[in-house]
Amino acid sequence: MSSSRMILTAVAGGVVVVLMLGFVTLTGLSASLAWSQSGGYGSGPGICQTVTATPTTVSPTPGSSGTTPSPTGTAPACVPASAIGAQVVALAKAMADALYVNPDCGGHISYPDCYYTWYKVPGSSYPPGLPTFPQTVIQYGEQVCPGCSAWANGTYQCVSFVRGAYSQVYPMRLTANAFDLWTTYAGQPGWQEIPAAAAPSGQRSMPMPGDVMIFKDASIGHAAIVMSVVLPTATMDGAITFSNSNSVSPYTTMPLLPDLTVDTSGWPGYTVWGYIRPVGATSVSSTLASGQFSS
Repeated sequence: MSSSRMILTAVAGGVVVVLMLGFVTLTGLSASLAWSQSGGYGSGPGICQTVTATPTTVSPTPGSSGTTPSPTGTAPACVPASAIGAQVVALAKAMADALYVNPDCGGHISYPDCYYTWYKVPGSSYPPGLPTFPQTVIQYGEQVCPGCSAWANGTYQCVSFVRGAYSQVYPMRLTANAFDLWTTYAGQPGWQEIPAAAAPSGQRSMPMPGDVMIFKDASIGHAAIVMSVVLPTATMDGAITFSNSNSVSPYTTMPLLPDLTVDTSGWPGYTVWGYIRPVGATSVSSTLASGQFSS
């Protein structure tokens, strides 16, 4: 992601008040205040991968409150994960839960050195209470890109995170900058692309847990792993939760709109372009997959 500051200027009684809001994301563009509202080290959101029968809380960001109602008063339906997707989600969670920010940052999130780019090394006692990062993923990074800073502790990048989450399940053999993954995997055997903003409403499809979530911005974009999807309805937003590294929080939840685009207003300048998914991952049924919710 790219760095920027948003300047909001308000004029009241001839007095100009300039509010500098530092929003940060992977390459530095504004993101959200997700970190300040997060639940702390390793405290991911409740991950729903199947239709549930109990009330589901969907937060704008991890740790904040707010229940998404449904027209019938029952829980919103959650998109189920495929067998591959469930394994990817499990490994992504183990990775995200082990991420932390350099302690020298004093709890302040800022680009480029104070993002969630550090992970708890196996055998380490710091941070206390945090689970350790999967050793298999560390070894995979050393194999595919020995000595690369993108895979190194302290500079762990978003593309490394998504490739790491797939490494033990359905390896992503090709790599690129985050947004460029969309072009790189287009038409690749064994992979399919599910458009969001990349296509008109009628050509969009529902994301699924385990998908690689591709963000477009003015720079190199961002990539993440879809952890949970709450279905929208014709009159009500759903929600999509994703995990990532080199961002303001290991987990973030955003509204999934009825037209199957994602409300990224918390990350100014970013658009969810679409999702990359293994062909072997069973798609959501056609009654849910198309943009039939759009009005």
